[in-house]
Amino acid sequence: MKVFKKVLNTIINILIIAVLVVSILVATLALTSKSSGISNIFGYTFQVIVSDSMAGGNPEYDGGDFARGDVIIGNIVKNQENPNPEEFEVGDIVTYKGELQNNEHLGEQLICHRIVAVDKIGETTVYQTQGDNRQLCPVPDQEEITDFIFPEQIVAKFYTEDFQGKKLAGVGKIYEFINSQLGFFLCILLPMIVFFLYVLITVVINFVEYKKAKEDEEKEKNAPKTPQMTDEEYEQFKQFMAQKNAQASVEDAPSSEEV
Repeated sequence: MKVFKKVLNTIINILIIAVLVVSILVATLALTSKSSGISNIFGYTFQVIVSDSMAGGNPEYDGGDFARGDVIIGNIVKNQENPNPEEFEVGDIVTYKGELQNNEHLGEQLICHRIVAVDKIGETTVYQTQGDNRQLCPVPDQEEITDFIFPEQIVAKFYTEDFQGKKLAGVGKIYEFINSQLGFFLCILLPMIVFFLYVLITVVINFVEYKKAKEDEEKEKNAPKTPQMTDEEYEQFKQFMAQKNAQASVEDAPSSEEV
């Protein structure tokens, strides 16, 4: 029973730690995303891919090949307000804030595509991007030169000559589920409630056991003390009792007259 209880407590503690880690990670991603528009953990971003515009990759370039539901780990652009234009070149996969009109994406959002052209408007360097999946992205995101993106729009890099991000296949679906109301309740709120109930029950049990131990200690302290005999005294006591029993046997034995 004690072994089973120990194993059960170990399993519960592992589950509690896992829930706390996931909760902290999700909360950190959510808070940093709200403050800056993109998650930022120690200079890296975890971006959930919401389309198949990069699925399959491009044989002309390295990197890429991520699909809807994947999570990619990118490198945050350190100086977003005044980035170095030479930091990005053709073939780089970057995440930028902009609008996409040539597939299912509409409106301003974070878009992760590959740079396919670099140009200049006066002294300003501009970029043209396109998804590797040519079925979904048959033309570049910016069809006109005036629509090109600027360096300050780029917030993260997934693939460059000096940096190759990581892909976590399918993890984005889990993240999206956790961010939903049902997922947040089942994966975050409910385990936290169970955790606090477990802690509360553990505290109550420990308090009851502590109180019982104190009561037993008080009883033992107030109980009459039994004098302790030395080994020599114990041997003398045994001899005395043996003599007493022998005498009692003689007294109880029938006399010759009675016989």
